[in-house]
Amino acid sequence: MQKRKIMHSFLVIALFLSLFSCTKEIDFEQADDFEISPVIESSLVFFDESASSFLANGTEIISIKDSIGIEVFNNDFVIDNLIKADFVFEATNSINKAFQIQVDFINDVDQQVHSFTLQALASTNGSDLLSNHVEVFEGDELEALKNTSKLIFTLSLLPGGTINPTTPGRIKLKSKAIFYLNIGDSI
Repeated sequence: MQKRKIMHSFLVIALFLSLFSCTKEIDFEQADDFEISPVIESSLVFFDESASSFLANGTEIISIKDSIGIEVFNNDFVIDNLIKADFVFEATNSINKAFQIQVDFINDVDQQVHSFTLQALASTNGSDLLSNHVEVFEGDELEALKNTSKLIFTLSLLPGGTINPTTPGRIKLKSKAIFYLNIGDSI
């Protein structure tokens, strides 16, 4: 009987304390201020060719062109949340001939909306010469990027020494895109 009375008293005190204890109101409006800012990196293009790859039937190929379709900007989520983008290029040249790479951004109606060029100097002694370029997309350039549906890459050999089947060296290109998103009210 004594145990029951003690247990009953304990429950009454615990209930009393829980009803009148200090609590802070929960502010569910804080969820409206939620924001995350992920950074996403994606490979764009990779190229690694020997000097002799720029010959066709013994004749030097002046330029090589290739294109890739870009579908990421067909997504409203990306269009609404992309706040900045960087395209990072690294070219390595060990050929005794300079070259340039032009990157054209084309929209759905085949109009060029943006373009830039990266130049790589000739390597006079066969050692690797690095050339870097970062194209930053903010403001109007970012809007042009969001309208892009295709990238065209044109590698052009510049005037200088001639290439033959025994010319040493390589041309390498690697690139990536870095996308900066700000996700808030849209989630």
